[in-house]
Amino acid sequence: MERGFEMGLLSRWKTIACFVLVAAVVWGFSHWRYSAGYDDADQHWRKAWAERDARDATALAQRQAEARIEEQRRQGEINEIREQVSQQLSRVQADADRARAASRGLHDRADSLARRLAERERTCGTGTTGRGETEASGAVLLADLFKRADARAGELAREADEARARGRACEAAYDAIATSSQE
Repeated sequence: MERGFEMGLLSRWKTIACFVLVAAVVWGFSHWRYSAGYDDADQHWRKAWAERDARDATALAQRQAEARIEEQRRQGEINEIREQVSQQLSRVQADADRARAASRGLHDRADSLARRLAERERTCGTGTTGRGETEASGAVLLADLFKRADARAGELAREADEARARGRACEAAYDAIATSSQE
């Protein structure tokens, strides 16, 4: 029986070989077409992703450029405000210097008046020595109190002017930034 099987196999070997060959050709062609389709799809998606990445990179570069322009504009406004504040603070300092000079003149006049008043009280009140010295020291004390009050008022006025100038600068900087960010 084995011999019959071998004889049948040998007589059909051409058919089996043709079948195997046809199956190999069909498998090879199918694999080739599958690989070609896969490669085509892969290449299509790679191209689409590359285009998307290029668009994203361009959009990012554009947003960064716009942000830099906006930052430079804001910094320019802030620098301008700083310059204005610097000028205002210079004017405040000049006003304080003028006020200090005027104050010195008033202090000198107050000292002079206190000395004259004390001298006058000494000459007029020679009969009561304690009374003249007390009144004279009161005039000097009053002149000294006036000088201190005037000096402190000048310091407070200068600080208030500076605070006002800085506050306005801060407000202007905030308004410049807030206005541009709402646009």
